[in-house]
Amino acid sequence: MSRVHQLIGAAGSTASDATYAAYYASIAQTDEGGDGTVRHRLRPEVGDGTIEVTPLRSGFHIVRYDVAFTGGHQVGYAFPDDHFELEHCVDGRMYISPSEAEAATVTGDLHTGGLYAGSVALSPRCATAGVVAHADGERYRAVSITGTWTGLESYLRGLGADALPAIGPENIARERYLGRSPALLPVAGPLEEIFLHRRSSPGRLLFMQSRLVAALAALIDGLTVPPPTADARHRAPAPALDEHEVAALRRVPELLWQQRHTPPTLAGLARASSMSVRRLTTGFRALYGASVGEYHRRRCLDRAAALLVETDWPVARIGHEVGYASPSNFGYAFRRDRGTTPARFRQAHS
Repeated sequence: MSRVHQLIGAAGSTASDATYAAYYASIAQTDEGGDGTVRHRLRPEVGDGTIEVTPLRSGFHIVRYDVAFTGGHQVGYAFPDDHFELEHCVDGRMYISPSEAEAATVTGDLHTGGLYAGSVALSPRCATAGVVAHADGERYRAVSITGTWTGLESYLRGLGADALPAIGPENIARERYLGRSPALLPVAGPLEEIFLHRRSSPGRLLFMQSRLVAALAALIDGLTVPPPTADARHRAPAPALDEHEVAALRRVPELLWQQRHTPPTLAGLARASSMSVRRLTTGFRALYGASVGEYHRRRCLDRAAALLVETDWPVARIGHEVGYASPSNFGYAFRRDRGTTPARFRQAHS
């Protein structure tokens, strides 16, 4: 049974700073960069990867996770109602198990609640407590913005933005808290750009601040989405998945990636997963929040964006590496997804 670390207090509070400092000291070696970014590199016995924390003058912190824990990892938390956190999972999965009091109002448990690749979670404006967990050796890549709700409101007023919309009914807030609400998916774009921006540059903090503003704009838009209609609430629920089906579906992204130059058909994936095509497609969407094709396309283009930033490979080579048959097809897909060409994306993020 892995040790459960404990984090408490609103972001930026004395209690929070103390528990986070103790947590990082227990799992990682720490070094500080010239721009104030603190990098916590996991100790070999704990796992592999880095948690990077960058403070911004706006009072928010940006936390970037790229970690895989040996033997699994659990962190308990108890946050007050002023704690604000907005997190986007780029890849992998983090499981959320609310406290018993919350579990009475939240559908889900350690195996179904939490962030998966592409999802976004928002802390509710009420006290929360529970445990987040990482599976043994499963890499988790994510970006989180932390602060306080009162700090957020002050910051938005300073920008001349409209008042922050209400979070909405409790059930809607809880869905967002557990990363299950599609209304917040537009927030993923600017947060993902923060994850991909790895190079040090004089304008790095300004870039991150700009992406913070873009993420908050998307958050405001997401919070204004009206609650689902009665018809929508009474639609058939997502299919319940057995453990062996979940295991089979979790192999699908890797099968697609391994065969990205000659992608298998849905029928082929279904046969490899011992499932029907319908079960595969509905189960995959329930598990990952996207269709098989959408998820794979996103993964390929995310990998391409990372290669554009981290390497000097020619654009054509990167396109081929992520599975595109021709540079023109890759350029079209990338421009449609990111709103800019691969060359301009590289220039903007270098």
